[in-house]
Amino acid sequence: MNKAILSTEVPRFASRLQALGYTVIPSDEIPCNMPYERRHADLQCLILKDTAFVLNCCDGLINALSDDYHVIRCGEKFGGSYPDNVCLNALMLGDRLLCRVPSLDEKVKAYCERHHIELIHVNQGYTRCSCAMIGDHAVITADKGITDVLKQMDYDVLMIGQGSIRLDEAAYGFIGGATGYDPVKRTLYCCGVVRRHPAYEQIKAFCDSHDTKLVSLSEDELIDIGGILYC
Repeated sequence: MNKAILSTEVPRFASRLQALGYTVIPSDEIPCNMPYERRHADLQCLILKDTAFVLNCCDGLINALSDDYHVIRCGEKFGGSYPDNVCLNALMLGDRLLCRVPSLDEKVKAYCERHHIELIHVNQGYTRCSCAMIGDHAVITADKGITDVLKQMDYDVLMIGQGSIRLDEAAYGFIGGATGYDPVKRTLYCCGVVRRHPAYEQIKAFCDSHDTKLVSLSEDELIDIGGILYC
């Protein structure tokens, strides 16, 4: 796992990851999406085990992932506005997939049924955007609905306040969109200086409790770029 899929619209994050030894796979641009999410990787691709689900329109990602994954083109009902834009915005937690089930791509649903992956429904369609995953059993989020569902299932959840994450042309960004977790290195990479977040002390303690390092990829504020997907 030495490749990282992310938007290169803010080049410094990709450059820093390359300096750390990762091969960067740029996300595609989807013109029909809102301007602030046209390059968001977590809307374009979902990797489950050896299979990569990629939107039909993302030829760059399809070509880049074809050597390492069985790629399934999907998104027949994809649209540029919510909730039609979140068909792949889901989070794999162990043998469960957290998502807004009605929005999930039908091909992903069929795959999960064949491979006995349980679907966990939450009302928040921007599921992956909203969550910083720390391993298979721990999540950081500002979403109360996600927090309530996961705590009922005995996941460890740190709920933080909304805001303090930049997303140009939007009111605020999300913690999942401003981070990416590499399970091999047990490291949460942050798109900006995580120390500047009001909940930094809680985030640091939570990551420490799960034996996870925090790495800031730049010296400015946290920015939601659509997450970093490691593969």
